Amino acid sequence: MAEWSALSTVQKMPQRSQEATQNTTKRSAWKNIKISKEWMTVEGVYIPKEQDSKGINQFRPISLLNVEGKIFFSVMASRLTKYLTENGYINTSVQKGGIPGVSGFLEDATMIWKAIHRAKSEKLNLDVIWLDLANTYGSVPYEMIQLTLRMYHVPEDIQVMLDDYFSGFRMRFSTNNYTTSWINLEVGIAMGCTISPILFVMAMEVILKAAESSAGPANLGGGYSMPPLKAFMDDTTIICSKEDETRRMLTRLDDLMSWRRIEFKPKKSRSLSIRRGKVDEATTFTSHPNRLSNFSLIRVYDPHSSGARLDKTDSESP
Repeated sequence: MAEWSALSTVQKMPQRSQEATQNTTKRSAWKNIKISKEWMTVEGVYIPKEQDSKGINQFRPISLLNVEGKIFFSVMASRLTKYLTENGYINTSVQKGGIPGVSGFLEDATMIWKAIHRAKSEKLNLDVIWLDLANTYGSVPYEMIQLTLRMYHVPEDIQVMLDDYFSGFRMRFSTNNYTTSWINLEVGIAMGCTISPILFVMAMEVILKAAESSAGPANLGGGYSMPPLKAFMDDTTIICSKEDETRRMLTRLDDLMSWRRIEFKPKKSRSLSIRRGKVDEATTFTSHPNRLSNFSLIRVYDPHSSGARLDKTDSESP
């Protein structure tokens, strides 16, 4: 194939010559601010998200990229991550995903669990809404990536290279029965690319920062409080001690996500309300276009009772 002729030539060289050619290509990209076309030409495959997947929405596209390109963009991602964290552009007390060295999912889950138990023991009010977003990587408009790069004052050379990369990115998908024609990537971030996670975190950070002013810290009593938002990549949690703030935060997030052409995934979103230390199943939350009131509440049993556990009362698997 013509698209892979240069790569095939490299593969036929002796190992030392291959390494020299590959290193020259990576140095050339930094020097000339130009991305190799081989790095933009991608074979894609679909992997199932769940058991017995049938519809296209139940599969996740994965990009099989050029190895030299992945090495190059992993270096760029490392430098970009260092730049963002050292300048305080990423709030790691809220966003735990995609940042090396930052404790993530287990830490957030433990903190939220303790907040729920504290609300029960101190007889406080607390709302917790776990939001799962649909097709987040594939829905991020590239215009938003460009806006985010400018907002965080990312060096212009990096902006130019990423613009060159995504504007020339094309891929095709193969199955057992057929192979598609080449498709230009017009929206979304390619899953499988080493630069994608930090770009996604940056895009989410814009959303989180825009929404965080909708509510104050959740009051957990005894001088303890918690930020009203927690996130691990695209899994976002709202934690508020006032119902009106919870609704305002949910509406704000919903509006911001709609602007980004992202919707909440109703099947995997859940809400829990505690009033004066007791679970209140009468409190529900509505979001457009999906209704969180249709989601089953997560029951929190008394931690001091025998057989205490976190029980999901839904009729469908999350």
